[in-house]
Amino acid sequence: MQHRPFARILTLVVAIAISIGGCNCGSGPAVGVTDFPSAEWVPETDGAAPAFATFRRGVNPGYYGPGIDRRESAQLSAMAGIDSLRTPLPESYLARWGNGIEVEDYAYYATLGIDHQVVFLNGMSRAHSIAPPGASDADVAKYAPKNLYEPIFLADGTINPANYWATYVANVARNYGDHIDIYEVWNEPDQVGGNWQVTEEWDTRPPSPSELIWWNATIYSYVRALRVAHVVIHGIDPDARVTVGGVGYPNFLRAVLRYTDDPKHGAVTSSYPKTGAAYIDALSFHYYPVFGGGSSDRGVDGFLESRDAMQAALVEAGITDLGFVATESGAPRYALGTYPGGVDYSASYLIKLMTLARYEGMLGVDWFAQGDGAGVGISTDSFDYMGLYFDYSEATEPGSVVASPQGRAYAWLGSWLDGLAPDSAALAALALPPAVRGAAFTRAGGGTLYVLWAKTTGDESATASFAFPTATSVTVRTFSTGSGPSSSMSAPSGGNVTLSLTGMPTVVEAP
Repeated sequence: MQHRPFARILTLVVAIAISIGGCNCGSGPAVGVTDFPSAEWVPETDGAAPAFATFRRGVNPGYYGPGIDRRESAQLSAMAGIDSLRTPLPESYLARWGNGIEVEDYAYYATLGIDHQVVFLNGMSRAHSIAPPGASDADVAKYAPKNLYEPIFLADGTINPANYWATYVANVARNYGDHIDIYEVWNEPDQVGGNWQVTEEWDTRPPSPSELIWWNATIYSYVRALRVAHVVIHGIDPDARVTVGGVGYPNFLRAVLRYTDDPKHGAVTSSYPKTGAAYIDALSFHYYPVFGGGSSDRGVDGFLESRDAMQAALVEAGITDLGFVATESGAPRYALGTYPGGVDYSASYLIKLMTLARYEGMLGVDWFAQGDGAGVGISTDSFDYMGLYFDYSEATEPGSVVASPQGRAYAWLGSWLDGLAPDSAALAALALPPAVRGAAFTRAGGGTLYVLWAKTTGDESATASFAFPTATSVTVRTFSTGSGPSSSMSAPSGGNVTLSLTGMPTVVEAP
């Protein structure tokens, strides 16, 4: 698969940089071993989620101009049913404004019920980047940190200031660690632009620096960045998770798992005893269904297939117990160029994506993005129209920002997705026909919640009738991109409630 274009993420990192006015010295746990005391975040070894585990309903909040500040942006997130953010804290930004510039904002987000954040670590300042002289500010963000191979610690156990990456990572963990659960090392380090064919060679050779256009250094140095981050972060917060930065190619992940941070050959030596597998506590990946074509169901199938391909790479390396988080996925409201799209397509994909990710025991998903990247009809880029809100680059207050159909679908999802544990037995008991798809969950307050829909194929027009077996009345919730959510009580007749399903999921709550 291909990654999405980087323009928005790069714009975000650069915009953040110009907006607003005792350590554990070990080298990390053994391959495949995790030790996180917080039970709500520990996946079971068979890949299923613990009962009623926390599931992050996240978003990439983005930067849409000076009219809406950080806290107002978080208010918009909360209004859309979001309970977590995936944000950058670039080193260049912290170097300019101070390491604690966002501390009060992160605390404010928590008061809105938005916490357990994911942060991606990147965006080195010019002096701390390997970027060549004369590189633009935007290009500097594409280059790896300088001095990665300086010692992590001084003789007295403190962070070595000459290791710029270690110092930056420590500053983030110390100031924001109370609100961060997952740290991504870089963002899409396996980005190759349109040259995806080259990734097919990475199972037999290391990716070259010139191929990794958003890292511009060796794969060995990327493993080094993982190692440094893992050591530093776990010395400050043993419960945190360190992961790769939203990868899209299983072949890149295999390379990370295969090589060490030995700067010459990535070989196992006494100084470089472990491969990248030792420094990953979760697996972050990105997936966009526009690259796979088809309907919203084809989209969620592609998402799960991408997850499975990453899982296969981990299993090959002997790792079976990592949780998964998708820190970017989204679908466009309009069909542009050769890419699929549509109002129902995008909203339906969002609901199915979150539902099945929760059912499959994932740690969470971060939608891309909070706002559109352009006004309606202005852009020909599908990625500009995935927002939970229409373009608000000219807005000056949250009240003037308008939710998109995707945003209203996300808010609806947030009204029922909490407090659930996957219930495969309940789903199996329905004996769904091929035309119907769904998931089932045990509710923390009692009863069972089912999410059912007619399976879509070429478009979103699928319909199906299903006799839902029940001896008692059930609550039926539906969502329409035109009229919004609705809810009603349905009494059984002959031991069933007949559901008229469409491609947009229906929620059934049974006692």
